[in-house]
Amino acid sequence: MYTYEHDEAVRKLLKKRTPALPSELIIKCVRKTHSKADLFMETRGKFGSPLYFLDIPALLERAERFSNAFTAVFSDFTPYFAMKSCNHPQVISTLAGNNFGIDVSSGAELQTALNCDAKKIVFSGPAKTMAELELAVNHAERTIILCDSFTELKKLLSIGKRINIGVRLTTENNPLWRKFGIGHHELEEFINMTENTCVRFCGLQFHSSWNLNPENHVELIRKLGETIKNLPEQHKKQIEFIDLGGGYWVGEGEWMLADTAEEMKLNKQLLNHPCDPLDHRYLPSTDIETYACALAAAAEKHIFPHIKCRIFAEPGRFVAHSAIHMLLTVEDIKQPDIAITDGATNMLGWERYEMDYFPVVNISQMSETEHPMMVLGSLCTPHDVWGFAYHGNGISVGDLLVVPDQGAYTYSLRQNFIKNIPESVVFDGKTVSRVNCTSFL
Repeated sequence: MYTYEHDEAVRKLLKKRTPALPSELIIKCVRKTHSKADLFMETRGKFGSPLYFLDIPALLERAERFSNAFTAVFSDFTPYFAMKSCNHPQVISTLAGNNFGIDVSSGAELQTALNCDAKKIVFSGPAKTMAELELAVNHAERTIILCDSFTELKKLLSIGKRINIGVRLTTENNPLWRKFGIGHHELEEFINMTENTCVRFCGLQFHSSWNLNPENHVELIRKLGETIKNLPEQHKKQIEFIDLGGGYWVGEGEWMLADTAEEMKLNKQLLNHPCDPLDHRYLPSTDIETYACALAAAAEKHIFPHIKCRIFAEPGRFVAHSAIHMLLTVEDIKQPDIAITDGATNMLGWERYEMDYFPVVNISQMSETEHPMMVLGSLCTPHDVWGFAYHGNGISVGDLLVVPDQGAYTYSLRQNFIKNIPESVVFDGKTVSRVNCTSFL
């Protein structure tokens, strides 16, 4: 039944204004892409397209920035890259060789991390099978299991081999998020179950996703501090690390098509026409240095008065964001407003760019000006969209298009849907070479 409350909610939504994406952020991204134009053209000439272009210098730059931000404010800090955000083996091996641990969430990811010679691994995720737990136990010298339930603990106890473990604490009462971890009120019981057993309890983990600012993270640290404060002293002494989880957003904010903004969805339904394809919106985010300072201040206030411990974090998106660019060739111009590329969104695994926005940059005809045009992939489905505009001085069959900064939650979600998954090339700062990803799996 429609009520007065519905009217009020609609009025409130219509008054909302999601900020416009600042043009300077877009131009900065386009110019960065233009700066590698010759490299991209040479790469296509040698290896063809479509391609995943893995940019090692960009990966290391963001990894170093994240690590520096947190080591500046935490005296004993270890970053663990969240593999689910980008499971490209070259990303994993590069980060593992540069003082990053690896956060895995399945037996398959654990095996990849082992094959990539990761020396520090945390194994998180719900409903771990016996086979997955046995794999971790067999590599206990470099793996910490972050238990997700009492059931997992019982499975580990039945295996009967020594391993270090932590436990994930539930952070939200949302029904879908309750699948993760145990309640704060259950922590003491969990620790008691580990006493005089083969497992060695030594840490705590929580996780919060899609953090555009540190407010929720800070609140979770406060709540964790209360939990630790009320533990028996002998249990406090066992906590050697706290894993603050992931969800750290990139400093550029969340970019989206205007149609995706909440109030614009309603506007579109009411007026029955789409938004301007050159109208881009965004949700601003906190820079990582400020974010790290906020978490350190919260830990200093709520956790360190009760225990002294190491701090872990599980960055994914922030580190992987600029690590991969998509190289595509225009294969057909169907209409003045429709271009079709050889690269399809099975490279991403989902219809991301019907919602999200990233510049489509024409390297063959470079310009900072953006023009309306549907840029589509070659799958036999209409839900195969790269964008509704491109940056360039025209667009023609044979042009090379680059979709930059696609390292996070794209390669990991790729799928053999209609077309095969493209090959990868790796730029090490000097040369570009093809990489055989299957040798790591």
